Amino acid sequence: MIIKVILLLGVLHLILLTPVITNAQVIYEVQNGDSLYKISRQYNKNLDEIAKLNGLSKENRLVVGQSLLLPGSTYIVQPGDNLWKIAHRHAMKKEAVMAHNQLKNEVIIPGQKLQIIRSAKTTIWTGKYFTPKDKKYNEWILNVNKNVLSSVFMFDYHPDYNGNLSQLQLNHANTIAWNKNIPPYATISNLSAEGFDPKLTHHLISNAEVRKRFIKNIHALLHNNEYKGVIIDFERVYPRDRSDFGEFMKELAENLHPSGMKIMIAVPPMQGDQSPSYSAGYDYKTIGKYVDTMFLMTYDWHWPGGPSGPIAPINKVRETLNYAVSVVPPSKLMLGIPMYAYDWTISGKKKKGTAYAQQRAVNLYISHQSQVHYDEKAASPWFRYVDEQGMQHEVWFEDPRSLLAKFRLVKEYRLAGLGCWHLGLVMPQTEELLTEEFNLR
Repeated sequence: MIIKVILLLGVLHLILLTPVITNAQVIYEVQNGDSLYKISRQYNKNLDEIAKLNGLSKENRLVVGQSLLLPGSTYIVQPGDNLWKIAHRHAMKKEAVMAHNQLKNEVIIPGQKLQIIRSAKTTIWTGKYFTPKDKKYNEWILNVNKNVLSSVFMFDYHPDYNGNLSQLQLNHANTIAWNKNIPPYATISNLSAEGFDPKLTHHLISNAEVRKRFIKNIHALLHNNEYKGVIIDFERVYPRDRSDFGEFMKELAENLHPSGMKIMIAVPPMQGDQSPSYSAGYDYKTIGKYVDTMFLMTYDWHWPGGPSGPIAPINKVRETLNYAVSVVPPSKLMLGIPMYAYDWTISGKKKKGTAYAQQRAVNLYISHQSQVHYDEKAASPWFRYVDEQGMQHEVWFEDPRSLLAKFRLVKEYRLAGLGCWHLGLVMPQTEELLTEEFNLR
């Protein structure tokens, strides 16, 4: 999760709104000449309600291609629409739309009203990474999010070469979380001065004495701070450490499970036992035997250090799930959702990316009046703009269309739930879709 380091260093917290529960299910793509007022009149919905639901002010100008959530289940056909586009936008099959609306053929006309099928809710477990701050902030943000969280992952503790763990200033965050019925987990990462450090991981898990001490210290940390469990977030594990990593997880389970402590692990996306080869250090099948939950980091196929592109293309996410469920029970799997945008400079000599909150991406394309495009194959939105220095940028992010497609994968594969990095980056549209699609444990 290179995104963690980037966001920890450079992204300010988004001020969250209390989730707006309006039973929204219709996804509307803004057309040329649209405004919030025009859409509210066409759909006979309250303008302020639509604006708040989508994290906008009622004065905001809309841009072509922008995706909005609208309350209700009635969609009004727009010029240029066809049944496939409408169905795909709502993560449905064209045939299902036709059957639900008793259509005898695919001919539709602007102004025609179609009913959007509501997917049956399933019950899932949700979690987000959280970096505690002062007590007042911890109280506020956990209270704002208590209805959309099953658990919270305190970030982070990291070991030294002797297996001793760093400190984390919780400022009552654990007590607050328990009081709000959001069981806290301790995140143990392999972060060092080198970033996510595979050399540190190798030393900790290949030396039996150090490994034993490290595990003992994890147990003490959970016990002393009243954690529900631990999340192992060791990234960039060497392929040659595959066996030792599996042994470490086995010994960790033997130590923590008798005390009723839960074990979760974050793993990179894989499409086969050792595919891609650079992630072969993660033996899904072996690790899956010992953990209670496996968090699939199904994102960062494109990242700030490389070329621009979709962060979590749906076809790649599906390939990962197809492999994961073949070796790990779906009831142990959690889908990782990228709740951030990547902004690449694509002109000039220095082409680089920056990470920030989804809502900032929305604010950017509105302020620059940049048309939003949608990559149908990847199920990912993107746009371009020119900054004050004349540099061209390309931004990839998530919106209701891409999020709904991923949420439906959770149902299709019967996964345990979903999670994201990190608490504070979510936009109102996400909260609405989540509560519309799922019952939360």
